[in-house]
Amino acid sequence: MIETHAATVLELVGRIDAIERETESIYLRLGEVFRTVKAAVDSSSRGAEEAISAILSDYRGGVSADIAKRRSTEFIEDSMRYFHKASVIERQFLDSVESGIQSLSRLDDIIDRIRADSEEMELVSLNAMTVALKSGTAGRAFSVITDELKRLSGRTIRHADDLSKAGTTLLERLEELKGTLGSLTEMQSSFFEAARAALESGFIALDREVEEAATSIRTLSEGASGVRAPIASIMQEVQLQDIIRQSLDHVRLSLMAAKPEGSEPSVEAIDPEEERAFLAEISRLSASLLDDVSGQVRASLDRFNGGIAGVNDVMDSVEVSRSQIIAARNGDGDGGDYRSKADAYIATKESAFSSASTISDGVKRLDDRFKEMDTILARFKSIVTASRIETARNKALAIVTNTVMGMMDLTEQLAEDVASAGGVTRSFGKSLASGMSDYLSGAERYMEALRVQTDALHGKFVHIGESRKQLWSTESDFRPFSDDFSKAIGEASVLVDRIAALALELEDMRDDLTAYADSASGAAGAGAASSIHSERLRTIVDRFTIFAHKQTAARITRFETDTDDATAESGDVTLF
Repeated sequence: MIETHAATVLELVGRIDAIERETESIYLRLGEVFRTVKAAVDSSSRGAEEAISAILSDYRGGVSADIAKRRSTEFIEDSMRYFHKASVIERQFLDSVESGIQSLSRLDDIIDRIRADSEEMELVSLNAMTVALKSGTAGRAFSVITDELKRLSGRTIRHADDLSKAGTTLLERLEELKGTLGSLTEMQSSFFEAARAALESGFIALDREVEEAATSIRTLSEGASGVRAPIASIMQEVQLQDIIRQSLDHVRLSLMAAKPEGSEPSVEAIDPEEERAFLAEISRLSASLLDDVSGQVRASLDRFNGGIAGVNDVMDSVEVSRSQIIAARNGDGDGGDYRSKADAYIATKESAFSSASTISDGVKRLDDRFKEMDTILARFKSIVTASRIETARNKALAIVTNTVMGMMDLTEQLAEDVASAGGVTRSFGKSLASGMSDYLSGAERYMEALRVQTDALHGKFVHIGESRKQLWSTESDFRPFSDDFSKAIGEASVLVDRIAALALELEDMRDDLTAYADSASGAAGAGAASSIHSERLRTIVDRFTIFAHKQTAARITRFETDTDDATAESGDVTLF
């Protein structure tokens, strides 16, 4: 029986050695893992502050919030002053165009009179030619004059028609320009105000989102630091390994002391029955200690699982918060349809310039036509003067004297109408010229400057949009828990699962020792423990019992046990 138990004991000792190594390896590795976890949490806190600093620095350009805000405000004010000046110029030019339209609208009546006078001159010249032809030879020279008058009248009529068409076209273009300038004025007001409001709201929103992002990251970091408590409890639990190791060492030494005589030099002769009683008691005490160790391992396992579950809960909660923050970041940061509005505004502005330039050319052509009319009138006057001379010289033409006087009156009327039309044209040109000149002067440079200004505005919208995207990217990229952290937690879970297997093996050994204790106690008879008379064996049993009590106390108080006073003195059996 003793020999059989010895073999079993030696087998158990080997198992205990393996468990002790495995336990030590697991607990030490857990210690390393959670030191990595703690370092990852600390790194996350530093990363949060670095991310916040980067956000503030990138947005504000390394200056204070007040300076950044003042710069934004100044940019908006400068831009609005520029566009307000442009709006004033448009308004003034529109006033000059409206004045020009009123002036030019009087031209139609004058041109109609010129046409009517020319048509009447044509009829009068035909009548004079008819009368002259009836006068015979004397009227032939006069007929040449009347023929020229008829031809000049035809030219005058055609010029009047051309002038009427040119004036009508010019008036239509002025009306179109007026409409364009009116649309431009409305567009400018809407465009400038919309741009100003969008910039102001964009800067305000970006400033708010910067603060929100900094707060969000800091909140996530603070939430992530919630893993410190469960990690601290796990780190404390790792210290249990010392108690487990001491307990397993004690069981091993106790079981080694339970080897039968003959396996090593005997100090004293021990009765077989007494030795069986000793083996039964040592087995019982070892089983009890293993039961306590497995209980501690089980309790440790529960605390490990609770700590890891606590860490996972914090991780899940923080990740939900992070996802909600990221999902909330949306919107357009580039001024919406600013670019399309700016392009439409510039296109309308270019159209106004083009129309103004065309009208300016039209005014010049109209003036040139009236100058041509002056040439015709000069010819008219010469012919009429010649006709007067001819009728005065040739009495046979006295019959057309009244006709010639009528032609003179018509010529004077034509001259007055042409002069009046020219005056209207010059007045129109003069009233339009100053505004037109100011408007068209440096138009190309103005358009270039306008594009630069609108591009600068668009650049601010793009900056706001890019800043927001960068802001959201910083938020999205911020990870409260690094990959190393998650990997370490996963490894810890695997290690904890191995602890469960060790607890089961300790319980199997406990059951084996309990079964042997029961068997040995039966063979030794009732009161086996009291039948141990060997001082050496009794000392071993007593010190085993003292050690078990101290380990129980250490487990309850969770303080490490100092077992130096339970160790064997020099010369005793090397057990404790």
